[in-house]
Amino acid sequence: MLSPVRKTPARVAPPSRRRGTLDQVLIDAAMDLFASYGYRGTSLARIARAAGVTKGALYWHFADKEAFFLAVVAKVLGEWNLAFGDAASARTAHEFRAEFLRMFDTMAALNEKNPWVSRLLLIIALESHKIGPRVLRAMRKANLDGFATFRKFVAHGQALGEFDAGLDTQWAATQIFSSYLGSAMLWYLHGPRFDLRKSLRRQGREFLRQWSVAK
Repeated sequence: MLSPVRKTPARVAPPSRRRGTLDQVLIDAAMDLFASYGYRGTSLARIARAAGVTKGALYWHFADKEAFFLAVVAKVLGEWNLAFGDAASARTAHEFRAEFLRMFDTMAALNEKNPWVSRLLLIIALESHKIGPRVLRAMRKANLDGFATFRKFVAHGQALGEFDAGLDTQWAATQIFSSYLGSAMLWYLHGPRFDLRKSLRRQGREFLRQWSVAK
């Protein structure tokens, strides 16, 4: 028996949006523009032109500028998290000292690979009053996650008997972050005349000396 003819066509579910390499092209273009013009000075039209796509194609991948900014931040932070790996893998005080200094080497290497990291931090600091609450919350969380990594390093040093047990881990993390950011800004301003890797490693050795139980 034949089924009756449908008077109205059956609904077909819209195809799901698939993200691919174009996402990375757009993110890379947005990264350079945010670094050059700041958050407020970077428009979606400017991102589309830089990436060589239409605004329609851009909206297919990202809903708005906040989504772009969050995607850029996620890319940068993903690279950093992958580079740091396990922040507490050392099993002896000797291994910890080497690991602690490698953390400063890693920060230098990541900045040299992508100077945009330093500029991103400046953008957040200078334009926080212009950035929407969704982005600001995400950036504050990312900042706190970074502090947590530094605190974990310091606490692990205490557990291994390398660092003074009375050391305030939150304050120590603040000092690490502040020294990194200050050195990164000097390097970004002066270029190769300021040796970022040497400066950060020297700061790491100074922290080891100041916080060590055997100082």
